[in-house]
Amino acid sequence: MITKTLKTLTIGILMSTLILTSCTKEETKTNVTNPALKSIYEIAKADTSFSILVAAINKAGLKETLSNAGTFTVFAPNNTAFRNEGIDENVINKITDPDEILYIKNELLFHVLGIKVKSTDVTNTYVPTLYEVEGNGVSLRTTTNPIKLNNEANVVAANIEATNGIIHVIDILLVSPSIADVPIINPSLSTLNSALVKAELVETLYEVGPFTLFAPTNEAFNAINFNLENYTKEQLLPILTSHVLDAQVRSSSIQDGQQVTTLFPSTKLTFNTKSGVKFNGGSVNDITVSTADIQTVNGVVHIISKVVLP
Repeated sequence: MITKTLKTLTIGILMSTLILTSCTKEETKTNVTNPALKSIYEIAKADTSFSILVAAINKAGLKETLSNAGTFTVFAPNNTAFRNEGIDENVINKITDPDEILYIKNELLFHVLGIKVKSTDVTNTYVPTLYEVEGNGVSLRTTTNPIKLNNEANVVAANIEATNGIIHVIDILLVSPSIADVPIINPSLSTLNSALVKAELVETLYEVGPFTLFAPTNEAFNAINFNLENYTKEQLLPILTSHVLDAQVRSSSIQDGQQVTTLFPSTKLTFNTKSGVKFNGGSVNDITVSTADIQTVNGVVHIISKVVLP
């Protein structure tokens, strides 16, 4: 699973994530009767393959949400996905700590979209989930051919219709990402991920934050003939910390002409918002934000076209 830090939290918390699911393609065909006449919660409750998910939903207090009218999309891990993480109904039912219950609720909400999305409507993008951080839905990355979520979960049964939305069954439990996970989840940021590992900055980006990471693509690194083997940790640190702010800055809050200081104090970023979001960073000009506002649990990521150099 993606997050080292979240993985070390209680197993009960992880289970929660999966609450929103639990039924294989086969189980969907045999166990669900007239799913279109039932709410999402009723479908889960009526199918024994969703028993762990139902326990998690009940524990998190989301029964009413998933029973009421709405246009939800639920990416639902089945019982096997829960059990592969050592989670069953007993583990969930034993959880009493309010913080852990809240965590379960949030992780479940990370499996839910506020709009109805059929499998044929899935695109290569980031979508906001119902797990909100500072009022913004934590982003889930979706890709197609085949459909994957956060580059790891597969849809094993799609388009189970409910009165208040739709269910897609997935084969593993998702964990909401931190900033450090975004380069892991997105293969086009693999060079950045390798550099962060070598510079020993991954643990920093797993911390509470909030942070803003401006993430150069592999193509951006290729454009400067970047070869990680040629850099020591000490040489990487000024470059990489020039891409990080110690506050969450979403694109909507950036002002034209605004200047901010990065974690490498001598590197300033100066923004131009006349046409999209662009900025000058250190010795590099005309850097474009190509994908903005990837929300994580500890900050936001913007994918950019060039590498910031001090």
